[in-house]
Amino acid sequence: MKVQRKMFRAIAYLILAMFVAGVAYPTLAQRLSAPNSLQSGKVVHIVDGDTVDVEVSKCRVPWKGNPQICRVRFACIDTPEKGQKPFFDNARNRIEQLIPVGTSVTIRDTGDTNYNRIVAEIYKSNSSLSLQMVREGHAVNYCRYLQKNCGTDRAAYLAAEAAAKQSGLGVWNPNQPWKQRRESSSCS
Repeated sequence: MKVQRKMFRAIAYLILAMFVAGVAYPTLAQRLSAPNSLQSGKVVHIVDGDTVDVEVSKCRVPWKGNPQICRVRFACIDTPEKGQKPFFDNARNRIEQLIPVGTSVTIRDTGDTNYNRIVAEIYKSNSSLSLQMVREGHAVNYCRYLQKNCGTDRAAYLAAEAAAKQSGLGVWNPNQPWKQRRESSSCS
């Protein structure tokens, strides 16, 4: 009788725990579409210095109708556009070196979208690629979104850009600077 009560109580607690877990934690689909959700994927195409295609289990904004492909716009940064030589090529080539096709990455979806792309931070081995691109002078902080999408890391982004600028790296090369309206002033 005592054993039956203990078993009944254990089953009741198990059912209660399963119910609470089901209510308290969102479904996988909800987590994948929620801002700040983390998702593992594999790089399938490099578009440019701040945009890549990543294969994931489910993308909230499928690229060209494929629910497993996300076109990801790097959060927090901006890189030169096609035609802005040599900076465009330098940024694209650096991304190809850091995360060649087939590389496993983690994306942190910010919840924003931009031209049918999700805006996300991309990590390789827990290291932010956006921050690395700024640190190396291949990208600049995208001031408009820095606070919104990268608030907790804002100071790191500002320091990385200041150091790259002071060292004259990449787009901050004093002999051949990248001139853009958005990058002409500090995000401070």
